[in-house]
Amino acid sequence: MTSTDVAVRQTADLTEKMEWSRAMAPATLLPAQYRGNPGNLLFAVEYADALGIERINAITSIHVIEGKPTASAELIAGLVRRAGHRLRITGDDTTATAQIIRADDPEFTYEATWTLDRARTAGLATKGVWKNYPAAMLRARAITEVARMGASDALLGVVYTPEELGAEVGVDGLPVKPVAISAPPSGPDRMRAALHPDAPAEDVQDAEVVVETKVDAWEPDPDAPPEPLTDHTRRQMFAELTKHGITDAATQRAGMSKILGREIKSRADLSEDDGRTVVLDLMGRPVPTATDDAAAGGAS
Repeated sequence: MTSTDVAVRQTADLTEKMEWSRAMAPATLLPAQYRGNPGNLLFAVEYADALGIERINAITSIHVIEGKPTASAELIAGLVRRAGHRLRITGDDTTATAQIIRADDPEFTYEATWTLDRARTAGLATKGVWKNYPAAMLRARAITEVARMGASDALLGVVYTPEELGAEVGVDGLPVKPVAISAPPSGPDRMRAALHPDAPAEDVQDAEVVVETKVDAWEPDPDAPPEPLTDHTRRQMFAELTKHGITDAATQRAGMSKILGREIKSRADLSEDDGRTVVLDLMGRPVPTATDDAAAGGAS
């Protein structure tokens, strides 16, 4: 087969995968991360081919969290055994041990043990699924740990379970809630995450219509005294917050504090530059800095 034939075949394969992904995407039975998203389905198809498993298995068993593909411990165990390595698992509700004896190195045994004490130290034992199914969770941790130690070559990058990367999972080790597909947290998400549970209460903030602010033209002046927050920027800021469903005053304050790097107790603590910085963050745009401006000027 010539290089031209290979290129033609690869193009045909990719075209088929893309058409399959587009046809499958509208299916309502798909996991949330693939539903209506042909690009994510194409990712799963590529991983299915790389792992040598059926496409439907990849869709139901592989979940991408923060850019890292994850799989259930059962799938990881299957990949290890399919590669010809021996995997042994023992345990109960208090401990689990997994051993791998590689086909190409039968004289050495890789071993990983997980106990409830270890789970407590890792902050896992208080989770509901750990309380209800300790044996299954200990077993899953032991399997994935020993697989990373002794058979990572069989996993092709799928070396973690969803739970190990922070997903809420069921007894099968698969997410019970949708998981993010390798997207950095947005400004609104970072703001929600910043809420301190014992933050003091404040008056409910405005929910006004979106007012266009020409934020792209704004450049901070470190030498200028702070200007009071204008009504125009205040309305734009709270309109952005409302658009993203962030209407609770405590969440708003905590998020603003995180964005600005100092405690914000009320809107009276905000300057005009503060308001514009918050607006840009919520819109997902980079915030200009005096240092950046100076560097740009020097480069010219």
